[in-house]
Amino acid sequence: MNFLEISILLWLGRLIIAFPTITSVTKAASIPKDRKLPLPLKIMMVHLILACLIQAGITLLEFSHIDYHFFYHLYIVEEFVLDMLFYRELLKKTHPYKDQPTKRNIFLVAIVLFVAFAIINALFINNLNEFPTYTFIIQSIVMIIVTSRYDYVRSFYEPVPVITTEEAPFKLYKGPVFWINKGKLIYFLSSFPIFILYRTILNLEIKEVAMLTWAVQNISLITLHIFMGIGFLKFKANPDDVLDMQGHIKKVDDASKRG
Repeated sequence: MNFLEISILLWLGRLIIAFPTITSVTKAASIPKDRKLPLPLKIMMVHLILACLIQAGITLLEFSHIDYHFFYHLYIVEEFVLDMLFYRELLKKTHPYKDQPTKRNIFLVAIVLFVAFAIINALFINNLNEFPTYTFIIQSIVMIIVTSRYDYVRSFYEPVPVITTEEAPFKLYKGPVFWINKGKLIYFLSSFPIFILYRTILNLEIKEVAMLTWAVQNISLITLHIFMGIGFLKFKANPDDVLDMQGHIKKVDDASKRG
């Protein structure tokens, strides 16, 4: 890839975040007053708004020729914390003998441990003027596990909710969360090997290899934000509008009877 193509991908990677951010805010504003944006999507909307502000700060400092790497430390922590809260709302424990699902405390433990490591990494391993490689690698490992788990539980077998109180968040996976989760899975699966080899690639001092590596990184980032934007576009304020497999079969049967 030539320099122009790399530059286009770089700026697309930076600007594309506006797509899911604007979409999420627009969707939240268009919901009828008697309904609310589901908490998992509200968490993702907050993340996108914060990420947009951080990206604006990075771009501004870059144009001002001021070091901006400390923003990456902040961004990774912010993203990890909100991602864990997002999946904590989705991957709850359900019990046939309880009226309400139970949130898993492991996500809160992961947040505390990750923030502690991020601080240690910034002070003693990667300083604030470097990209937090090790923090990102740990984030990628955790996110690959969590997104794969969600994909397995919600998408692969398409299970029926154990209790009726889980029906609304359950239906989210068929629309917005399906796309958001897939985008995150693709992004972290693509980025993980890149940052594992990050220092090796830099030490090779082969310009073409470095450019191609960051091109792949930007493509995965663009894919993530496009998928998140599609997810919010797929959201319907009324979860009853999102049919499960049984609903689709019933709809087809009803149509055939009328025909």
